[in-house]
Amino acid sequence: MVKKLQDNLAAIAALIGVVGAIGAGFITYGKMQEQINAVAGLDLNPLIKEIGQQNIKIEKQNRKIAILEKSMQVLELQIKEFKAQNSNPLLKWIIST
Repeated sequence: MVKKLQDNLAAIAALIGVVGAIGAGFITYGKMQEQINAVAGLDLNPLIKEIGQQNIKIEKQNRKIAILEKSMQVLELQIKEFKAQNSNPLLKWIIST
């Protein structure tokens, strides 16, 4: 009789554990659904518009950078030409006369 009572108590305890685990799962599922619903209700249009404006600004800056890089290349070539002219002794003699 005591053995049957222990078996029944063990089965009841196992059933309570399973029901508790299922309940915890439903609670977690409910919290996740609540967070998804909160995010789903957001209006993302202003954010998308701002991102688009920032992309346009970035493109303009990239163009300016490309122009400046080309200008630097031209200036570096001019410096090389000046150095080459200054290293030519005949050119120095023609300029001084």
